[in-house]
Order: sequence, then C-alpha cells, then structure tokens
Amino acid sequence: MKRNLVIHLISIVAIMLIPLMFLGPDEEMTVGRYCFKGVMPLLMLALFYLNYLYLVPRMIRHENRMNFYLANFLLLILACILMQTFRHWEYQLMPHEGWMGRHVHHSPAFLFQAFAVLRDAFNFILAIVLAYSIRMTSHAHQLSQERQEAEVARRDAELKGLRLQISPHFLLNTLNNIFALTSISAERAQSAILQLSQMLRHMLYDNQEKMVSLKSEAEFIRSYVNLMKLRLASNVKVTTDFNIPEDADAMVAPLLFISLVENAFKHGVSSTEPSTISINISYENEEIHCFIVNTNFPKADNDHSGHGIGLQQVQQRLDNIYKDKYSWTHGIDPSDNLYHSEIILKQ
Repeated sequence: MKRNLVIHLISIVAIMLIPLMFLGPDEEMTVGRYCFKGVMPLLMLALFYLNYLYLVPRMIRHENRMNFYLANFLLLILACILMQTFRHWEYQLMPHEGWMGRHVHHSPAFLFQAFAVLRDAFNFILAIVLAYSIRMTSHAHQLSQERQEAEVARRDAELKGLRLQISPHFLLNTLNNIFALTSISAERAQSAILQLSQMLRHMLYDNQEKMVSLKSEAEFIRSYVNLMKLRLASNVKVTTDFNIPEDADAMVAPLLFISLVENAFKHGVSSTEPSTISINISYENEEIHCFIVNTNFPKADNDHSGHGIGLQQVQQRLDNIYKDKYSWTHGIDPSDNLYHSEIILKQ
C-alpha cells in the first residue's frame, strides 16, 4: 500500500513539472505561463484518476462497459472543450507568447484548431487507456491471488478432513474385539486398548501439522494392522516390514498410506478362501516406498466396511502435496493375480 502511494505521489510531481519542458530558450516561467501550460497535464491527471479510482472499478463491479465508454466519451469532449477554451484565453492574454499565438498566423485557423483538438484528444485517450490498463492488470492480479488463496484454503480444509477420517466400522469392530478379549486374555486386551489409544492420539494430535515423521506414521499403521488382526480368521496371512533407519528424518503427509492399508483389508480378505496381505514401508536414497500386495476379493458396492478415504482421494492428496515428486502404480498383476499398490515419494 505504501509503495503504491509513493508511486502515485512521484507521478503527480512529475506531471506537475511537465510545463517546464515546454519553455523556450528565451522564455521566463511566470505564474500565468505555468498555469496555461499546466492545463493539459492537469486534465490528463484528472481523467487518469477519475478512471482509475471510480469509472474502471465501477465497470468491473457492475460489468457495464457501455456506461464506461459513454462516460469517457463525454469526459473526452468536455476535456477538449476546456483545453480549447484555456488555449483561447492564453492567446487573448499573451498573444505573442502563447503556443497559439506563435503558430496561428502561419496556418489556416480551422486546420490549426482541428490539429490542436486531435492532439488533445490523443493525449486524453492515452491517459484513459493508461488508467484502464493499470487498473485491469491490478484487478487480474487480485483475482489470481484470491483464486490461489481459495485453492490453498480448499486444500487445507480437505486435508484436515482427511486426517480426521477413518472407518467407523473399524472402531466398532475393534472395540467389540477388545471386549471379547477381556474374557480370554486380559493382557492382550490391555495391549489392544493401548494400541487403539496410540492410534487415536496420532489421528487427533500428532498429525495436525502438514507433515509428520515417517516413523510415527509407520507406528500408526503397525497399530492399525495389529488391531485388524484381532478379528481375522486363521486363513488370512498378514505380514509387515517397516525398514526405516533409526537416524532417518524423513517426513510424510499424515494418514497418506492408511487408506491403502484399509483397502487391502477390505478387498484382500475372504472368510473361506486363503488370503494374504503384505505391507512394506521403507526409506532409502531419499525416497519413501510404500508397497502393499493383497489377494483380491472385491466387495459389493453397498459394502462400506474398511472403506477408508478411497483411492480417488489418495490421488488428490498426492497431486496436491507431492506434485511432480511421486509415482504411484496400482492394479492387479496378471502374473500372480494379486493386487499391487506402490507409492514412491521423493524427499
């Protein structure tokens, strides 16, 4: 704001000094001569700021270009009339010193006046166009900035919602399983409760930042898998491998991989047929690898158990957070008929 104010002040001072440029070598600057020579810069300045501060913003707000053009056309005629009037007064008061007085005797009066009006009109149109261009450029920049801010706000709201989202079926089933464990093994029930509390703490508090440590995210997934195992039958084989160096300081978007893990349990488990789920998360060469393989037992469309946030939202998060810094391949591999999902993130 201060920078724009300084620019406007400098511009006004520069325009007010323009009359000095039209002094002849033998001319002396008097108050009268300055006033007459300053009429053109003042009228240009008036047209510029009238458009810059009022007419162009009003046109933008009401999207009415016809009124804008009509108003400037009338202002242009008025400015030309005023300029001709002041030029006539100059000739009357200083017939031998005024610009009109020096030239009117060397050319027909009509041609001289026509040339003067065209020259004035060109200068006034230039001031109007300049005001329009500057204001529209500023408006376009403001719209672009507002769109960027809205997009950032939308992404933040989306990510905040995704962080807090987890399948309610998972929580209900886990609590039911823990309740059943209390009559079988109090120690296992206590361990399950501890893991559930750690998961909820990670979801509600630890991941409020845009990025969390890969280690904490891996522990979150480990707790999730351990709790899911409580309700799995003996025909389901689940293996996990978390290869993250102790000194690794890798960061990752919170809850980015959990949806893939949820989908693996949703589509990879059968109550009757042999099932397998393999989860591998590693960090090496400044890259995070998440590799999940599972058998494929598609559920009915109306079955939302273990639904998670969905692959489409995973794609959106990857595009928003890791644009041009990730690769994701997923689908059924014909060689083993298993579903493979691999995400590689570059740090």
